Amino acid sequence: MGYDCPFDQLRYIVIEDSNTMRLWLRNALAEMGGKKIDTATSYGDALSRMKNRGEAYDVVLCDYVLSDTRDGQQLLEEVKRTKLLPSSAIWLMITGENTYEQVFSAAELAPDDYLLKPVSPRILLDRLEKAWARKQALKGVMDLYDDSRYQDCIEECQRMLDMNTAYRLDLLRLIGEAMLAQGHCKEAHSHYESVILEYPRLPWARLGAARAYFMLERHDEAQELLEQLSLENPDFLHAQDWLAKVHEKKGDIETTKQILNELITRNPKALHRHREIVRAAVATGDEETARKAYDLMHTHGKGSSFVQPADFCSYATLLAKQGGNEAVEKLAKLNKQMMDFHHGQPEFNFANSVLKFSRADLQGDKTAKEQAYKSMRIALGEQRDTDNEQRMAMLQAAVAVGDEATASSLAKNLYSDFHGNEQMLNRVDAMLTGAVGEQVKQIKSAALQQVEDLNRRAINIAKSGKLRDAVDEFIRLAEQHPILAIMLNASVAIVKWMEGNGYDPYMANKLEQYIHLMKKRDPGNPKLAMIMEAQALLVKKSVSQPTVNDAG
Repeated sequence: MGYDCPFDQLRYIVIEDSNTMRLWLRNALAEMGGKKIDTATSYGDALSRMKNRGEAYDVVLCDYVLSDTRDGQQLLEEVKRTKLLPSSAIWLMITGENTYEQVFSAAELAPDDYLLKPVSPRILLDRLEKAWARKQALKGVMDLYDDSRYQDCIEECQRMLDMNTAYRLDLLRLIGEAMLAQGHCKEAHSHYESVILEYPRLPWARLGAARAYFMLERHDEAQELLEQLSLENPDFLHAQDWLAKVHEKKGDIETTKQILNELITRNPKALHRHREIVRAAVATGDEETARKAYDLMHTHGKGSSFVQPADFCSYATLLAKQGGNEAVEKLAKLNKQMMDFHHGQPEFNFANSVLKFSRADLQGDKTAKEQAYKSMRIALGEQRDTDNEQRMAMLQAAVAVGDEATASSLAKNLYSDFHGNEQMLNRVDAMLTGAVGEQVKQIKSAALQQVEDLNRRAINIAKSGKLRDAVDEFIRLAEQHPILAIMLNASVAIVKWMEGNGYDPYMANKLEQYIHLMKKRDPGNPKLAMIMEAQALLVKKSVSQPTVNDAG
C-alpha cells in the first residue's frame, strides 16, 4: 500500500536558532505544499509551543545544536517522556557532519532520521516521504500499543507480517515489547530467540532476550547475554543499562555504580542514569559520587520535567553535608535554576525552602536558617503528597536545628515506611546518630514492631485461606495507617485476589490509590515496579472479561 504524503494538511514546527537556516527550512516546507508551519528558536520556546498548541504537530524539524545550552536530543527525549506528541509524529534531527557520529552514538531515543547540513530540498522531501510512509504503515499497531491494547497489537502485527510487509523488523520488535508489557516473559523470550535465529546479530532482539531472562529472574543468563552484547556493540548503551540492573539485583552495588558512571561519561545528558547513580552511591555511602551525579543532572536537566522537587532536596542536603565555599556556590546556582524554571509552582515550595535552609546553614546565618526552617515545616504540611526523600531532607534539617520532637516524629514514619528495606533504614540511622540519643533505638524498635503487629493479623487470615477477608483487613489497615509497608502488602493481596477471582472495580480503585501514593513516597521501590506490572496485566484482562460485580 502506498502512502502519498499530504504535505498541505500536515502541521509543522521548525526548531532552529539560526535565523537564516530557520527561514530556509520554512520556505522549503512551503514549497512542498506545507501551510501550517510554526517556528521556534530554542528548547524552551519549542517546548512551550508544543504544550500550548491545540493540535499536535505532525512533523518536527529540529537542529541538534540549540542556543540555550540544551540540544535537540534532550528536547526529543523530553517530548517522548511527557507524551507531547503522538507516536505517529515525525522527528527529523538536523546536524553537522562533524557532530553526527557523536550525536548518533549518544542517542538514547532515536529520531526518525538524521539530516546532515547542508540540507538540500530534494533530500528533505525524500526523507519526509519515507518517514511518512513508515509511520502511516505502522500507525495502527503503534496506536494499539500506546493504548495498552497489547494482545490486539500482537495480533495485528502478526496479520501484517503474513502480508509480507516491508516493515517486518519493526513489527517483530513491537510484538516482543507488547509481550513484555503483558508480563508474558517466557513467550517474549521464545519470540526473541526466534528472531535471533533469523537475524543473529540484531542488537535489540538480543537485548529483548536478556530482558526476558531478567524478568524471569534468570540473572546469570541475562548477564552473559548482556556482557557479550555490550562487548560487540559498545555504543548500544541500553544493554549496559540492563547489565547494571542485573548486577544490582545480584547485590553487587559497586559494579552497578561503576557501569553507570561509565555510561554517564559517555552520555552525560541522559538524565535517568543520574538518579540511578545517586541511588547506588547512597546505598554504598559514596556521597561524593552522588553529588557529582546530581551536579550533572541539574546542569543538563534545567527545566526538564524529569527533574523533580526531591532532586533539589536531596542534592541540597548532600551539599550541606559537604560544606565549604564550593557547596555554597552550587546552592546559589541551584536557587537560580529554581527561580528560572520552577517559580510559582507549588510542588517546588518545599524544595525552595530546603535550598534556602542549606545555604543559610553553610553561611552561618542563624536568622535566615530559622526562617527557612519554619518555611520548610509550613510547605511540607501544605503538600498533599510528600515523597520520602523530601521527608529525609526535613529530618536532616530538624536534627540540624535540634528540633527533637519533629525529628522523632519523622523518624518514626520513615522507619515504618522502610520496614524491610535495610539500605533506607541505615540512612535514617545515620541521620539520627547523636541527635536524639538512646531514643533512636526505641523509636526504631517501636516503629518496626508496629508494622509487624499491624500486618500479622491480615497475613494470618491469608494463611488460613480466607484471601478476601485478608484483603479487606489490609485495606482497613491502609486506611487507618497509611504506611508504605502496609500499602505494599495490601496491593500484593489485591493483585493475588483479582488474579484468582476476576477484576473487581472497588479493589482496582484501591490498588490505583496505593500505587499513586507509593510512586510519590518511594518511586524506586522494586516491589512497586512488580505491582505496577501486575496491575497493567489485570487492566488488560478486564477489557475482555466480566467484572466480579457484572458476573453477579
